[in-house]
Amino acid sequence: MLKLNKYFVFASILSLASCNEIPVVIGDVSLPDTDRVVLLEELTGASCPNCPKGTAAVEAILDNYPDKVAAIAIHGDFLSDPIKGRSKYDFRNPKAKDLENWFKPFLGKPCATVNRIDLNDPDQRYATAVTGKWQSMVETELNKPHQVSLLMETNYNPSNRALEIDITVIPIADINGSFSISVFLTESHIIDAQINGSNILDDFEHNHVLRDMPTKFDGDLLGTDFKRGQSFKKKYIYTLPDSGDGLWKPENMEVVAAVHKSGANDREVLQAINKKILE
Repeated sequence: MLKLNKYFVFASILSLASCNEIPVVIGDVSLPDTDRVVLLEELTGASCPNCPKGTAAVEAILDNYPDKVAAIAIHGDFLSDPIKGRSKYDFRNPKAKDLENWFKPFLGKPCATVNRIDLNDPDQRYATAVTGKWQSMVETELNKPHQVSLLMETNYNPSNRALEIDITVIPIADINGSFSISVFLTESHIIDAQINGSNILDDFEHNHVLRDMPTKFDGDLLGTDFKRGQSFKKKYIYTLPDSGDGLWKPENMEVVAAVHKSGANDREVLQAINKKILE
């Protein structure tokens, strides 16, 4: 007998209700004077009927807060499989799946975690499916004190497709705890199929798609108990696959890095940074 938990029941209800597309409503914008950059990780999927709504919400936030938000679209497991007979690509990968499972429980897709803040909700611990809350969550995070400077340099060699990533982390305050660095490779401007309500869009533009991570999915350890003025350095070398299928185009790719807490239940992101591979 198939046992359904409330997560899948709720997601099924969302899918059935998705034939009537709900417009994305973005409230008034307040631009804080801060050096903070927020990490926005969206759980999405090509087979998710409501996910175009999430995509629109993310793009609106990026437009409203230029250079203040680093976005990642995670095609992990649930509703992320390619559309039979329509999809050219499969955006799923092991680390995307691990991340999605790491953020459970969540109530359905699309949903997003903003700086991995604990929502204190047993049904959606880190990621919320309420797209209307995403902007206010971003605003709240941008208005918190800036505690860590994060610098990143990239160098791409087209002859061998090797990408060098040099990261420097400098705490500007004393912060207790254990801290890690996560590095993501994302790709945008990918045209492929996407379910939208009861329809299939063959020319949907997929952006910020998580392609892989040079770090472990939950990050590489930096250190404990940051002291103001300390310096931590990390270097990664990643060879972009030459897939021959139209993906892994360096001109469409970004590197995203985030410094975050690495406690068992505390994953808060202190600072993020994103940079195009080819400027």
